[in-house]
Amino acid sequence: MTSEAPPEEKGRGSSLLGENTTLTFKSGGWALLASFLLSLGLLGWALSGLIFSERPIGNGSDIDSYQFELADLDVPISTLSASGNARDFLKTYDQPEVLPGRDLVIYNGQQRRPWMVTADRVVGITIDGQSRAYPVRCLNAHEIIQDTLAGQAIVVTYSPFADAPVVFYSQAAAEGRDFGVSGLLCNSGLVMFDRDSIIPSLWSPIFGRAISGPLAGTRLQQVDRVELCTWKAWLEAHPDTTVILPEPNSLRRYKEFSYLRYFNDMSDSLEFPVSPLPATSRRDAKVPRLKARMIVVTAGGVRRVWPLTLLNEALDSDTGRITIEQGGVPVEFLVTELPQSALVRAPEGDDIKVQPRLWFAWFSTHPDTATRELVTELPEDARVEPD
Repeated sequence: MTSEAPPEEKGRGSSLLGENTTLTFKSGGWALLASFLLSLGLLGWALSGLIFSERPIGNGSDIDSYQFELADLDVPISTLSASGNARDFLKTYDQPEVLPGRDLVIYNGQQRRPWMVTADRVVGITIDGQSRAYPVRCLNAHEIIQDTLAGQAIVVTYSPFADAPVVFYSQAAAEGRDFGVSGLLCNSGLVMFDRDSIIPSLWSPIFGRAISGPLAGTRLQQVDRVELCTWKAWLEAHPDTTVILPEPNSLRRYKEFSYLRYFNDMSDSLEFPVSPLPATSRRDAKVPRLKARMIVVTAGGVRRVWPLTLLNEALDSDTGRITIEQGGVPVEFLVTELPQSALVRAPEGDDIKVQPRLWFAWFSTHPDTATRELVTELPEDARVEPD
């Protein structure tokens, strides 16, 4: 038997053009040179953006790299941390477009994906009889929304790791400053900075004041009633509400930013430093988890911290209402189990303040009063009405 002999190897200079063909400028080398020069030009153009553009401020880990004045910081330096993002990595949303809430179903039908559905959580506020809802999924991606409602300039803020919405009047409290996301956190809460200042001050919404810089100690004038509830509950309670629409350039971010894994973690682990922290106990059911959701209600001059778990367990139903008397004021909680939330209602004209928080976030800013104001059992005269 014989086998077929392998073909002879061609020499290094061989090609389809013939043996030992040399590539010259006339025979096609010009195309290779042009391709090389084009590639070099594209590489130079790409690198020029890195060389000549403005570099982000803040490396994500070292608080000094954010270039803020911290010499007069009026909170412990140990409570300040870098979020992992540079200064202004999260873009604020200024003067959003709005839509009547009753028209949202029509708007959703015109989109590839609905902007918001009934079970989505919103931050809701009312000023001078005008109500507006801000979807939490939108606030996750911006953390600061600068808006105008009822002729009032307001700043809507949300600290995802503290589940803490805070809304304040920007003209009255901060002289109409332009706020940005600093990239820093204080006790796991958002830290803002005033972008239009030569020497910026740092502001903590959950502390309600500037914590460093020329305006350290200046307090924010907050909107008293800030609800964190489902869109369904808010729309039913405020049928004339408006709702903000998405910022067109942030649609991808709205899909990427989610904190469900953080909220669903039952381990009490926190992502960033917080001090002081409340005591925790796995054996005592009356001691809340660090990340337990609370609604802090001040009514009739009396402040109470209401755990949502307590309200859910009292209802033993997916939804319902619980009415209690606090400071002589009848306060009604419209409770939803999934997602865990509640809307607070009180008679028109009663002085009431509503502040949603996670337990650790409220305790760390009110360590002297939080434990004694915490409600561990419903009052005997509470009216519980499951749906």
